[in-house]
Amino acid sequence: MKSCRMKKHHYIIFIIFAVFSLASCKKDFLDVKNIPADMPINLLYKQYDYIQGIVWNAYSYLPDGFEWVDMEAATDDAYHTNVNNRSHTFNYGVWDQFNNPDNAWANCFKGIYQANLFLAHRGEVDLSVQSAAIKNNDSTQYKRTVLNLKFMEGECYFLKAFFYFELVKRYGGVPIIDKALDYNDASSWKDLPKNTVNECFRYIVSLCDKAAVIIPDSVRTSSATSFYESGRATNGAIKALKARAILYAASPLYYEAGSYTWVDAAAAAKDVIAMNAYSLDASYTNLSSATNWNSLETIYHKKYGNTNSFEKNNFPIVFENSNGNSVTPTQNFVDEFEVKNGSLSVPFDWNNPTHASNPYANRDPRLAATVTYNGASFKSTTIQTYFGGNSGQPKLNASKTGYYLVKHVNSTVDLVNNTNTTHQWLYFRYAEVLLNYAEAMFNAYGANLDPLNYGMTAVQAINKVRARSTMPNLTDLNDDAIVHERRVELGFEGHRWWDIRRWQKGSVFANPVRRISITLNGSNFTYTPVKLEDRVYDKARMNWYPIPQSEITKTGWSQNTGW
Repeated sequence: MKSCRMKKHHYIIFIIFAVFSLASCKKDFLDVKNIPADMPINLLYKQYDYIQGIVWNAYSYLPDGFEWVDMEAATDDAYHTNVNNRSHTFNYGVWDQFNNPDNAWANCFKGIYQANLFLAHRGEVDLSVQSAAIKNNDSTQYKRTVLNLKFMEGECYFLKAFFYFELVKRYGGVPIIDKALDYNDASSWKDLPKNTVNECFRYIVSLCDKAAVIIPDSVRTSSATSFYESGRATNGAIKALKARAILYAASPLYYEAGSYTWVDAAAAAKDVIAMNAYSLDASYTNLSSATNWNSLETIYHKKYGNTNSFEKNNFPIVFENSNGNSVTPTQNFVDEFEVKNGSLSVPFDWNNPTHASNPYANRDPRLAATVTYNGASFKSTTIQTYFGGNSGQPKLNASKTGYYLVKHVNSTVDLVNNTNTTHQWLYFRYAEVLLNYAEAMFNAYGANLDPLNYGMTAVQAINKVRARSTMPNLTDLNDDAIVHERRVELGFEGHRWWDIRRWQKGSVFANPVRRISITLNGSNFTYTPVKLEDRVYDKARMNWYPIPQSEITKTGWSQNTGW
């Protein structure tokens, strides 16, 4: 593993038809090559640089994790301070097939088109230029070019699987397309049939299996593949995607006769664990730091440039140049974190006078790593979210929940001097794999059984995650414990919105979200949880997204139930 972290990291810059070459010296690998604008399309596919650019373009359609964070405010975990934010469209229940602020349909199918385009033309690439560049019998660069073409095939299978998973978790069954059908050409979609949910999940898994054969884990560590940039698909990423997809497929919302089971989901998660390539980071807070890409817990990530927009949006309002365009945790979310009592832990309870009088004392450490609350220190400033405090109501753009988000927020940024920092979104990390494994094992075999000798029971897997944050071990499990651990460990990482749906527990999104009302009396605070707003969630139809009406018109498909 050490060699993996010592490996020089280059990052793919996703620019449409940005093209790179392996045939020149290594330092030129990221150089953009010029291709004549008037070259016929059939000749373009023979150009190595051009065909590689198609793959890079496919990567550009991967979901934007930081853009997704505002959708946490469409769950019971958060509220968005900006009343015009898209999350409120969901919370008011006014989204439909004509207006869906999370309409990923076009983006995913455009990514699928790019991947299919490469797969359709990969055999046409002419490597005579690279072959002619061999000098003194040194064919190293030529061999790298050939190897890279093969890797790109695996990458396109992975990317297709990723895009299809993003579609299926939203819309259910969608058309499986193996040809390079241009999304913008309506005629090519006419009469295209939709596949079932089960067929789609099996297709996703088959793509992952193909990709895993082509891209070995050694691409991360071997000197022979030092040209393989960080940010490209890895064997671990492929297996983690497969494990997540099968977990969803086994869940109540997606399960169909003949589909994947919890037994299958446990085996898929075990395959990631058995790689022995990843481990839990000793520091939970490191997972949202500027160096999280280098953590042994990180399985797959997307690197962003130097920015401070996330910090401007989410710094407590006391700081100059913070703009209050904030995703703010709710009291519902904060109440989920347990209270530690020596070697034991108990649920937080407002009816417990000790808890109510000092609600942030002795809490699960993941609370402070995720949420900035009244009295917390941020950039050496004590944050006051009580009424009249430096970051509380009625200040303009202050949090309405009494909390600010600290996860993903880099406190070293100086907004006054407009300093920036790198950000990385973790698509997959090892703690999620352990929680996926725990959920699947629990549903397949119970809390404390390991009949296939995988090496861990469900409760042991969850306890590994809890131990990292110094939380006491559990001795048994139930559904509520699974839900709880995923919520506090994976909060604001894009899971709650989908977990609640796949478990068919959507009615919780119809419950009121609460805020904390804090008053200062002398030197004492009084904390009172109160309702912030009611929300709308019709579980009879909202577990699935409506298919965009433009697609229904184009294809004649039936709409998803209730829309």
